[in-house]
Amino acid sequence: MREGIGTTLTLNIIIIFIVIVFGILSATINYYKAFKVNSYILASIEKYEGYNELAKTEIASRLENFGYFQRPSNSGSYACPSERNGAPLVAKANGNADIDSNYFYCVYYYENDTSSKNEKNKSNEPRYYNYSVVSYISLDLPIAGVLNIPVHTKGERVYRFSSRGGSL
Repeated sequence: MREGIGTTLTLNIIIIFIVIVFGILSATINYYKAFKVNSYILASIEKYEGYNELAKTEIASRLENFGYFQRPSNSGSYACPSERNGAPLVAKANGNADIDSNYFYCVYYYENDTSSKNEKNKSNEPRYYNYSVVSYISLDLPIAGVLNIPVHTKGERVYRFSSRGGSL
């Protein structure tokens, strides 16, 4: 009777600690996977100098090989806003897709991406453009259901060599 803490309380503390550690580990791995998917998509877009048919084909094959999650039969909670920070939506691959894809991501196009105020653009034409991608971390929890957390990644700036380069 001199024990300050019983065996049951000690086991409960250990179990709670293990659940918290594995939860943090799982969240970290899922975030890393979503960020890697964004990097793959942006690399394909930059390789083919825009979001075109060649980029779409490579993105689909890369995501298939990577094991990114596919669209469940009851999808409806994935929504790509038509604009993000002033950039229009170029493509969405989700439930009511603009493109035929089993994967969830959104691609946004920034037509005039001048990040420095020191860059004097003497003409009114934009000198740089880039793309950004939003993919989703999907967590299927027993009590809460399916949670979809968006992960946004913006690509590198690309210099516009011609008046139409990079645009759709």
